[in-house]
Amino acid sequence: MRDNVPLGFDWDDSNTGHLKRHKVSREEFEQALRNDPLIIDYSNLNGEDRWSALGITDALRILVLCYTFRGERVRPVTAWPANRRLRETYFRRKAM
Repeated sequence: MRDNVPLGFDWDDSNTGHLKRHKVSREEFEQALRNDPLIIDYSNLNGEDRWSALGITDALRILVLCYTFRGERVRPVTAWPANRRLRETYFRRKAM
């Protein structure tokens, strides 16, 4: 992420709630984003840059991560466990 700049995260009840509905913790989101995620999509939604990525937690759980940047901080939007096809894509592209 961003040339090895230490990542700060912008958490609040809204994005924490999105993760909770998908049974993903804040810690898992942060781990997956720090563990060399695979960017799978980029869009500009109402003037805001948004990225989607596949990331892996320290416990080897593959997550779909959606996020943006607010200044120098990562603003998580949501995340959910990757389905089988996306897990296979992650491992194939990462050659694991």
